[in-house]
Amino acid sequence: MHQITSIANGTNEAEQAAAKDAAAIQDAVNLVAIVGCFHRHLLALQRSGVCGDDLINHPVSLSFTSKLNSLCRMTTEREMAALSAIDKIANGESVEYDVIPL
Repeated sequence: MHQITSIANGTNEAEQAAAKDAAAIQDAVNLVAIVGCFHRHLLALQRSGVCGDDLINHPVSLSFTSKLNSLCRMTTEREMAALSAIDKIANGESVEYDVIPL
């Protein structure tokens, strides 16, 4: 099977800025700020021509996603519980969920 690759362009200002912030947020704990920063960079990357599979698999996207996984202490068990809970919440039910302190 042929492996598909792409190039992250370090001379592209949007990619360079996104990479700098992706590195900087690795010690962050403010979920709202991290998601906001990720969103800004996803839009900037898309406007600069990085889109589709290239955007989803870009090192910046993977870095931010990794941080979110880590911050939320994501495991398969927690993911499945969250997916079950959102169905209930969407249907007007209240749910109890585990909180893992930082």
